[in-house]
Amino acid sequence: MGPHRILFIECSVGGVLGGSLTGILHLIDRLDRRRFEPVLVLFEHKRVVEDLRAKGVRVHVVPDQPDPLTNGRNHARLTRGVLRIYEFLGIVLPRARAISRVISEEKPSLVYLANGLTSNLDGLVAAARAGIPSISHQKGFRRIGPIERQLARWVDLCIGMTDQCTDYVRDSGAKCQRFLTVFDGIDCTEFAPGGGQAVRAEFGVPENAPLVGIVGHVQEWKGQHIVADAVALALKKIPDLHCLLVGGVHRAGQDFGEKLRSRIAEQGLSDRIIMTGERSDVPACLDAMDVLIHSSTTPEPFGRVMIEGMALSKPVIAPSEGGPLEIIVDGETGILVEPRSPEALADAIVTLCSNPDLSRKMGQAGRERVDAVFDIRHHVAAIETLFDECIGDASPRPSPAALGATS
Repeated sequence: MGPHRILFIECSVGGVLGGSLTGILHLIDRLDRRRFEPVLVLFEHKRVVEDLRAKGVRVHVVPDQPDPLTNGRNHARLTRGVLRIYEFLGIVLPRARAISRVISEEKPSLVYLANGLTSNLDGLVAAARAGIPSISHQKGFRRIGPIERQLARWVDLCIGMTDQCTDYVRDSGAKCQRFLTVFDGIDCTEFAPGGGQAVRAEFGVPENAPLVGIVGHVQEWKGQHIVADAVALALKKIPDLHCLLVGGVHRAGQDFGEKLRSRIAEQGLSDRIIMTGERSDVPACLDAMDVLIHSSTTPEPFGRVMIEGMALSKPVIAPSEGGPLEIIVDGETGILVEPRSPEALADAIVTLCSNPDLSRKMGQAGRERVDAVFDIRHHVAAIETLFDECIGDASPRPSPAALGATS
C-alpha cells in the first residue's frame, strides 16, 4: 500500500504569498513522503506552482467563478444572511463542483482546508459529498454564520493556529467533531545570523545606530503608519534611531502606500524611515534590526514574522491582542503594548533601544522559546500524527445527502 494522498486546498487570491500558503509550503516540503503524498489546490496561479511541480507535487488551479453579486444589480438593501446565500449558491457550490472533479481524479485519503471553515466551505462540501475526512485549519476570525455552523459537523478536526482561533470556532456554535490547537512553526536554520550589515550598508544605516523595523505587505491593517508615527516620537529621545519598513505594497494598498511615503517625506524622515520595497532576503533584513515591531491595526490571528525575528534573537514589540498574546512573553521575550497607540509603541522603542543589555536578554529568551515551541519539527510531527488519526478513524460519518449534488 502506497502513501496516503492529502489534498491541500488553499484559497488565497490577490497575487501575494501570504502566511497561510507559506505555512502549507513549509509543511508539504517536510512531510514524510513514505506515508503522505501531498496534492495542492489553489484558486489562482501563484509563482510557487512551477517550483512545486518540479518537486513532484501535483498542483490544480481551480478556475475563477463569476460573482453573482456583481452582475449589475443593486444588492445594497439585502441582509448579510441573504447575501451569504447568494454567495453560497453562486460561488461556493460551483467551486465545490470543481474541487469534486479534482477529488475524483486524485482520490485523496484526506482533505486539508488551509483557510478555515468559512473561506474553505467549498472544499468542505466537496469532501463531505465524497465521504472523505477533512481537517479545517482556522487561521483567522472571519465570521461564521448559520451556513457554516450547519456544515461544520462534517469537519473531522478543526485545528486552530492559536487557542484564540480554536475558541473562536468552538464558541461560534460550529459542531466540528474535534477541536485542537497546533502552533505554526518555522525552520530556524533559515534564520541564522548573517547579512544584516550588508542590509544596513545598502540603506545607509550606520553600523552602530539603533535600528527597528516591521516586515509585511504594505497595507493599512498592517500598521506601518503607526510605526512611522512612533519612530517620529522616539527620535526625540533616540536621535540616531533608524527604521526599516520591509515589504512590497499590496495591490489593495496602493493608495495607502503612496500616503505613507508622503507622510514620511513631509516630516523630513525619508532618510530615517526607509521603505525597502519587496525583499527576497527577509532573514538578512531581520538580522539587520535591533528590535522587530509588529503593529497590526486589527487582531492578528498569529503573526509568523514574530517567530522569525525571535529565531534571530530579536526582541519583539507587538500589540497586546490576537496572536502576540500567545507568541510573546511580555517582559521576557519582548514588550506587549496598547494596540494602535504610536505613543505606547514609541515608549517601548525607547526602552529597548536605550537598554542594549535588556534587548539582548529578551532576544536570547525569544530564541529559546522558538526552539522549544515554534520549531517547524514540532509542527510537522503534530500534523502528521493528526493525519494518521483522521485517516484511521473508522467512526460513522454524517450523511452528506443534505448538501445537494455537487458532481
